[in-house]
Amino acid sequence: MAGIGFELKKLFVGNGVIRKLRAYAYAAVICSGTMLLAILLLLGIQAMAQHYGMAEHMREVLVATMVYALFLSMLMTSGAQMFLSRYVADMMYQNQLGRVLPSLIGAALVLMVPGGILYGFMVASARELTLIQKALNWLLFMELIPVWLLMSYITAAKDYRAILLTFLAGVLLALAGGPLLRLLGVDTLTALMAGLTVGYGVMLVGMLHVLLRYFPRGQGSLLGFIAWFSHTPDLLLTGFLSMTGAFVHIILMWFSPLGSVVTGYYRQASLFDSAAFYAYLVTLPTNINFIISVEVNFYSAYREYFSAITNGGTMPQIQLARARMSRSLWQEITNLIVVQIFAMVVYMLLARYFLTAIGFTTDMMHMFRMMCIGYSLYCIGTSLMMLQLYYNDRYGAMATAAAFFAGNLIGTLVSLRLGMLYYGVGVIAGGLLMYLVAFPRLARYVRRIDYNVYCSQPVFNEVTHDRWKELAGRLEARAARRYHPPAQRAVL
Repeated sequence: MAGIGFELKKLFVGNGVIRKLRAYAYAAVICSGTMLLAILLLLGIQAMAQHYGMAEHMREVLVATMVYALFLSMLMTSGAQMFLSRYVADMMYQNQLGRVLPSLIGAALVLMVPGGILYGFMVASARELTLIQKALNWLLFMELIPVWLLMSYITAAKDYRAILLTFLAGVLLALAGGPLLRLLGVDTLTALMAGLTVGYGVMLVGMLHVLLRYFPRGQGSLLGFIAWFSHTPDLLLTGFLSMTGAFVHIILMWFSPLGSVVTGYYRQASLFDSAAFYAYLVTLPTNINFIISVEVNFYSAYREYFSAITNGGTMPQIQLARARMSRSLWQEITNLIVVQIFAMVVYMLLARYFLTAIGFTTDMMHMFRMMCIGYSLYCIGTSLMMLQLYYNDRYGAMATAAAFFAGNLIGTLVSLRLGMLYYGVGVIAGGLLMYLVAFPRLARYVRRIDYNVYCSQPVFNEVTHDRWKELAGRLEARAARRYHPPAQRAVL
C-alpha cells in the first residue's frame, strides 16, 4: 500500500481547484470506491423506483435483495482481501508478477463456488421475484465477489485515471440501464435489477482490463497462494473480524423488535438500517486522509529508519531515524484524530437538515448520532490497526479487530435489553475498545522497536513440515505438467 500515497501525492502538485478535486476523487475511489459506488447506486435506484411508482413493498424487496448481495459478498471476501494484499505485495517484492493474476482467479473461484450455492438458496426464498429477477440478483452476487477481491489488486496498477473512469462507467450504466430497459417495455423491477448487474459487470471487466495491462497472465497454479496460509494465517481472521465487526450490530437489529421480514430469508430493520447507512459515510475523511497523508509522511520516515539498518547506517544515524519515525507516527495519528473529530461534528450538524427533510424521526436521528461517534472511533482504530501491520505486528492487529467485533457484539446485545435510547451504543463500545487495545499496543511496540527488529527474529532458520507449502508445491507441479505436456517437455 505504501506506493499508493506517493503516486497520489503527485496529483496534488500544482495549483488549481480542479487539480485538487481530481486528486481527492482518485483517493476516494482507491480507498472506498466500491463502497461509494454501492451508496450511489442504492440511492439512485431507490429514487428511480419511487419515481416510476413502484409499490412500497416491492421497493423494499428491491433494496433488500441488493443490500444482501452487497453485504454477504463483502463478508465472504473480507478475510481474503487482507490476506491477498499481503500475498500480492510479497510477489511484487520477489518480482514474481506472473503469480499475481492466477491468485485472483483462484481465490475468486474458491469463494464463488460455495458462495453461489448458498446465495442460490437465499434468493430462491424470495417469493415475490420472478425467475429472471432471481437470476439477476444471483448474478450480481457472483460479480461482487471478484469485484471486492480486485480491490486488493487494482491499487498495484497505479493507473488511477483508468480506475476512476471504470468506476464512473459502472455507475452511469447502472443508473441509465434501468430507464433504457423500461423504455423497451421491461417491467420496472427487472429493469433496475438488470441495470445494476450490468453496471457492476462493466466495472469488473474494466478493472480486469487495467490489471492485464500491468501484470502478465501467469502460468502457475491458481491455488499457489495457499502456501502463504502458514506465513500469515492471522490476516484471514483479522480481515474477517474487522469487516464483520462493522456490521454485526446491523445483523442483530434485523432480529430485534425493530426488525421485520421482507421476503423469504431477507430481513430488515429499516429505521436502524437507514441511520447506519448515512452514519457510515463519516468514515470517508479518515480513509482518504490515511492514504494521502499517513501513506506519504509516515512511510518516508519509516523507510528511512529501516534503510539505515539494512544499508549499514551508523548507530547515531539509526537512532536519529528512529526518533524521526516515532515523531512522524504520533504526529500523523494526532492529525487523523483531529480531522476525524472535526469532520464528525460538521457532518452531524449539517446532515440533520438533510435527514430531517427525507423523513428521519427523532429516534432515527439519535441512532444516527450514536453511530457517527462509533464509526469515527472505528475508522481511527482501523488506521491504528493498519499501522500495526506496517510493523508486522499481525497478532496485535488481530487483537484490535477482535476487540471491535466483541465490543460491538456485546454492546449491541446489551442495548437491545436497555431499549431504543441505547441503540447504536454497541458501535461506540466496539470502536472505543478497538482504540484502547490498539493505541497502547502500538505505543509499546514502537517504544521497543529496537528489540522487535533485532531480537524478535529466530536465531536459526528451522526447517519444519509445512502441509500448505507441500500442497501448493504439488498443485504447481500439476499445473506445470498441464502447461508443458510430456512431448513438449522433451523438446524443451
